[in-house]
Amino acid sequence: MASESVNEFSATLIREKFVLDRIDEVGDDQKNHREVALGNRFILPLISMQGTTQEEFIIRAQNMHMSVRFAGLMAKEFYRTGPLAPRLEEIEFDEMLKLVVKGYEEKWNPSYWLCVYHKGEVIFEDGIVRRSPLLDIIEKCDAQNPNDYDSSVQMAKEAFKKSGYDYTITHDSNIATLVTVTPEIGKTAAIVRGPNKKTTFNFTAHAKDGHKVQVAQCLNITAAFLEGVQVAFAAGMLREQERLELIDKFSPEAKKGREAGKLLGKLNLVINQFENLLDVNYRPERPQFTQMIDDAAAFIYRQHLRDEAAKEEKEKQQERADNGQTEDQTEE
Repeated sequence: MASESVNEFSATLIREKFVLDRIDEVGDDQKNHREVALGNRFILPLISMQGTTQEEFIIRAQNMHMSVRFAGLMAKEFYRTGPLAPRLEEIEFDEMLKLVVKGYEEKWNPSYWLCVYHKGEVIFEDGIVRRSPLLDIIEKCDAQNPNDYDSSVQMAKEAFKKSGYDYTITHDSNIATLVTVTPEIGKTAAIVRGPNKKTTFNFTAHAKDGHKVQVAQCLNITAAFLEGVQVAFAAGMLREQERLELIDKFSPEAKKGREAGKLLGKLNLVINQFENLLDVNYRPERPQFTQMIDDAAAFIYRQHLRDEAAKEEKEKQQERADNGQTEDQTEE
């Protein structure tokens, strides 16, 4: 049985957005067509304890926490049972995905998808919706042109057009998460951009009382924080919409908000267990999901006030216009 690597594990999650525009000729008219392809890209390098086996996988998913949590399960399999590449057909990737989406994700996310690549080839794919074919072309180009991802993206754009997709493509990417782990210390730095604010947090976990730091463990906790930040906004938004009677308390949306709150409780429990096992420090501070719920609710309330003010102003303008028209008719 393999054990955790003594080499430093270092992985990166990139948040990407591709905007694909084309102009369709419809008779004498032109119609603009736009597609948006999102592809959170987790680069998972796995190195054996002796350093003799090195494998790299790319995990793309519809959201960040899915890609990181799936990477954690792959890392766990690698360090427990050995190299993955020689036995890809034996690995139960579908069971891993079931664990990743079980519960809230499976029930409330109608758009999830996940894909794993090795040497540019798809080795596993599943989900509710189909990802953009551009992402597959990018991974093929990157496998042929390693260590220069920007150049690979440019090559993929050109190949995409040559394959019959006449689009103008713009690309935006940023590093969302960095994870480094040794048996003595694990570090995560993350930037999460939400609708109402940007959340930045870092944590460092040191070995304690004989408990070493494990790669899969750090990835799982990183995924818990990433998911918590996203779900906290949904919980706060839907709670406030229900309070303002913008949604019915028996509606699916209101139920989703309540279940989001329950999920946050479970995520907090997992994080607390991690903090009890290791010596964990945060900078600037641990993300507080309850505060994020309150912030999201306040954001929705301010937005509601703006919408009501705009509605009231529109009604006044219409009233003034109607009165003006009545006065004109009276003068005639």
